[in-house]
Amino acid sequence: MTEDKQQTKQEALEYLAQVLPQQRGQLKDIDGRLLTYYEGLNDGTMHNLYEVLGGIKFLRVLRAYPFSHKRVRHAIQLYEGRWNGDKYIEGSGGLQFSGLKGFTHYQLQPFQVFALAGLLGPMKDVDGDMRRLCTELVLYLTRKSGKTLLSAFFQFYGFFFMDSNFEGYCCANSADQAKLLYKTAQTLIRQMDPQERRIRFTASQTNWKPGQPRQASITALSAGGKTKDGLFAQLCCADEFGSADFTNGKSDMLDLVSVVQSSMGPRREPLTVITTTAGYATNGPFHRQLELMEQSLEEELTLAQDTTEQRPDDFRHALLLQPDPWEQQDENALLNDERIWRKSNPMIGISVQPSFYQQEAYKARQNTDNRKEFITKLVNVYQTGRITKWIKSERIRPLQVERRIEDCKYSDGWNVFVGMDFSQGDDLFAITYLAVDYRPSDTMAGRFFADCDLWVLESTMNDSPNRQLYEIWQQQGWLHVCPGEVFDSTYAINRIAEVVQAGVNIMYFGFDPAQSIQPINQLKAWLQTLFQQRGEASMKQLAETIQHMVVPVSQTAMTQNPRIGELEHMILEKEPWLNFSANPMWPWMFGNCAAELNTSDLRRITKGGPQPTHKIDGVAALIDALYCFDLSEGRIDNA
Repeated sequence: MTEDKQQTKQEALEYLAQVLPQQRGQLKDIDGRLLTYYEGLNDGTMHNLYEVLGGIKFLRVLRAYPFSHKRVRHAIQLYEGRWNGDKYIEGSGGLQFSGLKGFTHYQLQPFQVFALAGLLGPMKDVDGDMRRLCTELVLYLTRKSGKTLLSAFFQFYGFFFMDSNFEGYCCANSADQAKLLYKTAQTLIRQMDPQERRIRFTASQTNWKPGQPRQASITALSAGGKTKDGLFAQLCCADEFGSADFTNGKSDMLDLVSVVQSSMGPRREPLTVITTTAGYATNGPFHRQLELMEQSLEEELTLAQDTTEQRPDDFRHALLLQPDPWEQQDENALLNDERIWRKSNPMIGISVQPSFYQQEAYKARQNTDNRKEFITKLVNVYQTGRITKWIKSERIRPLQVERRIEDCKYSDGWNVFVGMDFSQGDDLFAITYLAVDYRPSDTMAGRFFADCDLWVLESTMNDSPNRQLYEIWQQQGWLHVCPGEVFDSTYAINRIAEVVQAGVNIMYFGFDPAQSIQPINQLKAWLQTLFQQRGEASMKQLAETIQHMVVPVSQTAMTQNPRIGELEHMILEKEPWLNFSANPMWPWMFGNCAAELNTSDLRRITKGGPQPTHKIDGVAALIDALYCFDLSEGRIDNA
């Protein structure tokens, strides 16, 4: 996976180097700082993969849509006034922001000009009506990077220059966070009416007084509160969205943002601005959106370099400042490499003292809690909130028996549930079998049995720090090596076919839907052929049967938490219910596992550390298999 992402970045830089020369004049005509920004991107050392891809996307958008220079220049002058070099020209307008020596004027930095240009410039023609293309701006930035000021500026801009009855909402996970953004926006608006002659300012709402030609307002809203009906939002600023998590399958912050967005329907130019750092909620709504945005940006490289193609997600403009994917796993580099810090926060040396990062990094190296906070909030890498130890290797070894899945035949009373983890790149490709003995018995001891088949890519094995172990396990027949650089799921399907031919009855297949398109399609095709050969049902019945058997399993804490508890009960009982095959990778994988607790104390399985040697794929697949067993027992509603 690391090598794949590094190769993708190299391809992105080569792509950018070829398309940029044709559009340099276009960028400079918008604002000279935009060209400066792209020259930095072209170098690549101070910008991550997805920032480079975001730059490539914007160049395509410039080719594909009309552009309003007027809107962008107007917004920039509103923000900063006019400057002569680095000196502000007195009386030229511009907003004042809080500084070390009081309120002062600031110039926008090149990355901030990129954010403004991508939001306000591109236009689209809707039945002869030219409208702003961008309806969602995502600023994924660290603390102390100016994202709150930008978000507050958009509230200011909307209050004065968007629809006459503009409604802007400052949304956050807590009331304090919402009011922080709201007060910053209110301070900007107050500069236009310091005597409060036309505008009314309260603790949670700013609006025009009766009799004024505008009826615009901004309001602070917090997640979990009671949102009033009758909203008619034009702007939703979702602050620290990355900290939102799901509790009992529900996210208050996501619900709040959804309520505000759903009121925007009649607006010609609605806008959602998401400003956030990384968080601890790796299963929260923003983290999933971040993954999807990254996948979409990678698709830019599949387009022709001179294309004017318009894509479905062009409504979104994103600035994702973070370490590169391969750097995010290197804790030592995150704590020591100043280049990575600057890649995450370009305001270091401008509005943030370099010594601040140096001191915070020193604290992080001394203390685990400080380390998580530093890496998450100042370097912008998602970290798990609380990690607890889980089932140790030594609890697994006594439960291993000389049995394989082929020994668990249907004729002997066994039914089998399969979990599949189709990890790509440097992870293992895992199929776990959970066999359940349905024969009558007075004891639960040994009623469950787990076996697994695991594959590793040949190219990964050659460079893996686990190579010595892998070679031993391969010689022993426990680990399979898949030739080439890409997993061929045919190997897995053939192995499942062997197991079924041995007389094993598989009732369900559980899989992670995020990594499964090709192997699941192959699995379904094989099942269809198998059932047709048996002549068991019509095509319609076959399709329904296969749809019932092949089950997507969410990887959230909500789904995994009950299964984790069940596994603990099955393994840690005085007379354990669960045995494992003699595969030496079982205790190794369990030893690599830890339990991650979210804010509601729900657990999910994670690696016990950032080391690349930690692999847990077989255990993750076991949890998927246990989910399928619970589904068969009626404990889960799969409607």
